[in-house]
Amino acid sequence: MKNNLFNTKFTKIFSIIYFLLIIFVMLFGRTFTGLYVFNLRLGEVIIALCFLLSSFLLFYNKKIFNQSQLLLVHKMIVIMFFLNVTISSGSLLSTYTYKTSSYIWTLIFLYLGSHFFHYLENDNFGIEKIIWALPFAYIFSSIYYPKFLQNYFVKYSDTLDFLKASDLLLLYTVTNFYLFIKRDNKFSFSYLILSSAVLFPYLSFKSKGSILPAVLFLLLIFYYYRFFFVKNIKFVLLTLIVGSMLFIFSSLRTFGSFNNISYEVFFTEYSEDSPMHERFTNFQSISKTQPERYSDLESNSSSESENNMSNSPSQIDQVIYENVNQFWIFTLADGRLYSRETNIDYRLQIWQDVLFDLNFQDKILTGYAYNEIIPAMTPRERQGWDGSNENVHNYLVNIFARGGLIQLTLFLILYYYLIKEWYLKNKNFQIIVFILPIFLTSLFDVSMESVRYPFIYFTFLGYFLSTKNLQK
Repeated sequence: MKNNLFNTKFTKIFSIIYFLLIIFVMLFGRTFTGLYVFNLRLGEVIIALCFLLSSFLLFYNKKIFNQSQLLLVHKMIVIMFFLNVTISSGSLLSTYTYKTSSYIWTLIFLYLGSHFFHYLENDNFGIEKIIWALPFAYIFSSIYYPKFLQNYFVKYSDTLDFLKASDLLLLYTVTNFYLFIKRDNKFSFSYLILSSAVLFPYLSFKSKGSILPAVLFLLLIFYYYRFFFVKNIKFVLLTLIVGSMLFIFSSLRTFGSFNNISYEVFFTEYSEDSPMHERFTNFQSISKTQPERYSDLESNSSSESENNMSNSPSQIDQVIYENVNQFWIFTLADGRLYSRETNIDYRLQIWQDVLFDLNFQDKILTGYAYNEIIPAMTPRERQGWDGSNENVHNYLVNIFARGGLIQLTLFLILYYYLIKEWYLKNKNFQIIVFILPIFLTSLFDVSMESVRYPFIYFTFLGYFLSTKNLQK
C-alpha cells in the first residue's frame, strides 16, 4: 500500500514538472532550452535523458500503445543508430554524436506525453491551461516582452531569442486541435477563428513556410466542422464577422506600422548587408548567376547578372547546359533543379548535393552517420552569418543524410503506425490534420533538429494518440 502511494506521488510530481516544462518551452522556446544547468544547457540535459530512456526502451517489452509494431519500429531505429556509429567508427563519448542524432532521441516524447498527460487528465489537473500558451506567446513575440524576463535570460541563458514562425505555428495547431477533440464545438470554433485572425498576418510577415501550413490546417479542420456550420449558421456568421474585424486590425498592425518587440531588441543597431545576403543565399541560383545562357529568362536579368557574378563568392565555370526545361519558378538543367525564388533555391541545392554525394560515396543505405558535419553544409556561405549553421533545412533529408535510406524508411513506417494508432481508436484520420501542417513545415525548416519543437510536437502527439476523441 505504501509503495503504491509512493509511486502515485512520484508519478504526480514528475507529471507536473513535465507539464510545466512544456508550458515554459511553448512560451520561450529556444531561449528556455538554452538555460544553463550545472554548466550544461537545459536542451543538452533533455537530450541526454532522452538517450538514456531510448536505450532503456530496447529492453522494455510492455505494450505502450495498441500496436506492438510501433514500439518495434522505434527499437529498430535506435538499433540502427548504434550499428551506424559502429560501422562509421563513431564515438559514443562525443557530444556531437548526440547533437546530430537528436531527432532519434526526441521520439521518446511520444511515450512520455502519453503517460504523463494521460495521468494528469485522469487526476483532473487541468491540461486545458495549455490554450493560454498561444495568446501569451503571441504577446511576447510581437507586442510586449517584459524587461525582467529579458534580463533573466540574458544572464542565465546562452541566447535571448524570440519564437520563430514555425514555433507559433506549432502552438496554433496544438491548441486548436486539442480544443477540437476535447471541447464543445462553439468554444473550439470561436478559438480557432479568433486565433487564426490574429496570428495569420503575423505568420505571413514572418515566414511563408509557416503561413501556408497554417492555412492548410484551417482548411482541413473546417472540413470536420462542416456539420457544425449547417446546424449553427448564425453563430458561425457572427464569429466570422468578429474574426474578419480582428484580421483587418492585425493586418494593419503588422503591415501598416509594424512595431515588433523582437525587431526592436535585435535590429536597432543592425542593418542587413543586402549584397552579402545576395551572395550567401543566391550564389548558386541559375537564373541569377548564369542568365545569359537562356534567352527566355527575365528580360532585366542581364544587368543583375553582371552585379551578382562580380559579387559571387566563387568563380562559376561557364558551362552550357544541353537539356533545359522551365516550369513556373523552377528550371531543370541537365538533371539539376534550380529556382528563381532565393530561399527555395538555397534549399534545393543543399538537398540535391546531399543526394548526389551520398550516391557518389555509396552511402545511400547508411548515410554519413553522426561523426561530422554533412558535407553539403561545409561551404562557408551555407553556414549562416555566424558560421554555426549545419542543418539542411529538411526533416526527411536530414534523416536520409544521417541514417541513409534504411533509417528514412523506418521513420516513414513509424509515422504510418502512428496514424494507424489513431485510426484503430477513433475510426477516422483526423490526426492527419495535426500531423500534416507540422510535417510540411519541417520540410523547409530546422525545427525537428532542435529540442523545443519535437519536445512539444511528440508530447502532444503521444497524448492525442492515448486519449479519446470527443468529436466524431
